[in-house]
Amino acid sequence: MRAVDRLSERFATAVLRRRTSRAAALLLGRAAAGIWAALRAFDAADRPVLIPANTCYIVLWAVLQAGARPVLVDADPDTGMITPVSLDAALDSLELRQPPAAVIPCHLYGLPAPMRAICAWAKRHGARVIEDAAQAFGGAADDSPVGAWGDASVFSFGSGKILDLDLGGALMTDDAALSDAIAALLADLPLYDETLAQRDAQWLDLYWALHQHDAANSDLAALHAPLFVLYRSLTHYRAPAHTWRAAPAAFEALPANLAHRAALADEYDAQFAALPGVRILPRTPGAALWKYPLRVPAADRDMLLRHLWASGVAEATRWYPSLQAMT
Repeated sequence: MRAVDRLSERFATAVLRRRTSRAAALLLGRAAAGIWAALRAFDAADRPVLIPANTCYIVLWAVLQAGARPVLVDADPDTGMITPVSLDAALDSLELRQPPAAVIPCHLYGLPAPMRAICAWAKRHGARVIEDAAQAFGGAADDSPVGAWGDASVFSFGSGKILDLDLGGALMTDDAALSDAIAALLADLPLYDETLAQRDAQWLDLYWALHQHDAANSDLAALHAPLFVLYRSLTHYRAPAHTWRAAPAAFEALPANLAHRAALADEYDAQFAALPGVRILPRTPGAALWKYPLRVPAADRDMLLRHLWASGVAEATRWYPSLQAMT
């Protein structure tokens, strides 16, 4: 490893530990690799793992790849987050015969999940907590930085994320034994190379093509499950050492980055507040928006999207596809 890469890695891990007050920071190829490794370290194979029903498909893929049994948890319709109430409902409806191995709350689109309540729920049920902060870097939940909650937390630094290094992620923990176990698992992963990059590009092309129509066509939605079999190698890998060279500049730009996102959100609030049927999800203190989420009537969604695209808002998209067809 070149000296500049070694220094960049040390800088990134030091900043991450300082921001979260965590004892350990492990650099990843992507956040999903941290979820996979944590579940492996928890011996979660064949055990239930609770995840939001509206989270990113890659979380589901990581759970499946770890050999665990994903259990989809409904989100609160007002906040888009899972809560102790929805976690209880998931357990009751499934009549699980064994306690869940873990729960993976997500700060969806940068809106903070109720971490204090979820961690208390997990403690009562003997479940580990993996805080999915992939979409919320720089934010806070219940007056603590995201990344500071649970047995482990994961960040994403992939293309388009708040802290955009084009690739990479991090896992944070205070448990030295867990950190060592996860580090050993990560060390055996393949390096993200040209072959993986080509497969990644193939998958993204397929994903976006499907996602344009999967909500209206259940046959298309059903293709997600077999595609996981073909592309599951994208769930976990290591990042090349040069990935972290961009970290110092990205960390330095973070305050301005977050302020710009907050200002844009205020502008969008003013534009969307008057539209009938459009619901702006509440932003609690600590929100660090990756995307600007709206709820609209299903019948109006595609019409609104076409209008936004025609108006030059090319980044507008649907929420994540349903995970039901993928389980």
